[in-house]
Amino acid sequence: MGGTNGLKETAPVGSSTLGVNVFTAPGKPMVGERPKPLGEALGFDPMTSTLIFGDADAVLVDAMTTVAEAEALADWIALHNRNLETIYITHAHFDHFYGLSILLDRFPGARAIATPKTVNAMQMSFTPPVERLARRLFPGQVATRLVAPEPYEHDTFTLEGHELRIIEQGRTDGPDSTSLYVPSIGLIVAGDVVYNQCRMYVGDTTPESRKNWIAHLDGLAALNPTIVVAGHKKTGAPDSPSAIQDTKRYLEDFDRVQKTATSDQDLFDQMTALYPDWVANQSWLMFGFPGV
Repeated sequence: MGGTNGLKETAPVGSSTLGVNVFTAPGKPMVGERPKPLGEALGFDPMTSTLIFGDADAVLVDAMTTVAEAEALADWIALHNRNLETIYITHAHFDHFYGLSILLDRFPGARAIATPKTVNAMQMSFTPPVERLARRLFPGQVATRLVAPEPYEHDTFTLEGHELRIIEQGRTDGPDSTSLYVPSIGLIVAGDVVYNQCRMYVGDTTPESRKNWIAHLDGLAALNPTIVVAGHKKTGAPDSPSAIQDTKRYLEDFDRVQKTATSDQDLFDQMTALYPDWVANQSWLMFGFPGV
């Protein structure tokens, strides 16, 4: 039963199979002005946290943004009646870990981890300017105490004898992205490497970084998963492997349209027309986060 504080690095005798459930928080308004007068009123896209569980223990992937989201997530986890061993954070965007202190208070036996590169990239989110920005965008909704996960030096850990593999993917919609792969059940929890019927944050990308992103999407597809959980998804959308190809198609379409669009309005309108049923028609997703 190797590891400390609930994190197992060696494989114990485990459950015959693992289960997975996905918690989806709906989109929410933000206070402030849109970076460009396009699309919907300023708001944040819906997002996910994923619980992977065996007979007795569980692992959570990503920890939400606001106190209300994290408290609802904690109540949902408790319904599973499992011992939460580990909270894994996929990447350094604060919407995926600002709720972490709420969860650790609720589940003090859990250990929160992320790759060393992700932990390093997170440090910007603990600086006064970014923390002030978050509290201005979500007034009264951000935890008083913000905490970071511990840097985890290995590329695998286990849950009841099942291997969970960390896949490092570099820059996708942000720096030092990762996904978590569980081979025994064909599960990929993709963080923001995959979006599912939700418009994508390309405002912090370049043609070169999008090439890297697409290459890693191809790498995920090559694993032939049966379940793929996107970091942001339309409420009720199935956690289908098809989301990998949909994400790739959006990036390819954005590259193509950006080269010929005559204005920001034209680029925004063309992408909106190509993806009319996708949620979160936010101009900041395309042109950059407000205040940054």
